[in-house]
Amino acid sequence: MTAPRKSNETWIRILDSAEGLFARQGYSGTSTRQIAAEAGISIQTLQYHCGGKKNLYRAVFERVLTPVTDLVTRYAEKMLEQDLSDVRVFEQSVARIVDELFDLLQANPNYAPLLYRQWLVHDPDLRSVEWEGPIPLVGRWAEETEAQLGEEGLRGTDMFLINVSQAVMCWGLFVQPSFLAQYMGIDADSPEFLRIMKDHAWEMIVRMYQQRQSSSPSPFRKKKAGTSKKRSPTRKKGQ
Repeated sequence: MTAPRKSNETWIRILDSAEGLFARQGYSGTSTRQIAAEAGISIQTLQYHCGGKKNLYRAVFERVLTPVTDLVTRYAEKMLEQDLSDVRVFEQSVARIVDELFDLLQANPNYAPLLYRQWLVHDPDLRSVEWEGPIPLVGRWAEETEAQLGEEGLRGTDMFLINVSQAVMCWGLFVQPSFLAQYMGIDADSPEFLRIMKDHAWEMIVRMYQQRQSSSPSPFRKKKAGTSKKRSPTRKKGQ
């Protein structure tokens, strides 16, 4: 494969075109001829820059994941430097990461559908970017959080699954924003819609963590969870 120049205007146009088509149609439903036509170039030029559809898909996915993982890593590291057992510290940290992450997802409407389609892909070659990058990071964040909270604080919670569940929820809210906005009777591009999505995500994430403090253990859990007082969220609307 010929290594493309990242500053090359043609290469950027190819990535932009491929990103939109892969997000709308998926990997299998998109052809290199469609991408070339969308980018306004010949199929030969496309092949020269990417060397094939799989290489192009990986390049597109890597470009999408980089700003997302950079953002989450930056905030995760800040969170892990603080006392997450302090409910107010935790809630404020969640508010900050949701605020910036949702701004990013709204500004880049291809990100969420592309990531959702990626989760349905079974080809190991197509998932290499995800398995080499974000998945190890999620595992590391989970291990560091578990180490800070300890067994008593976790109460049997699987932090890796919690992190994955949060990601699925956040991306899902932006897969079909027009559908949600129409159902709620507001404009999907409005500040009000974005505020509602942020508040909803914040509340759901906080409640996921609060559940480990609940007096009602999972019926599937072998060990009986301890009890502690469940605290109410303190975030104000629009924070």
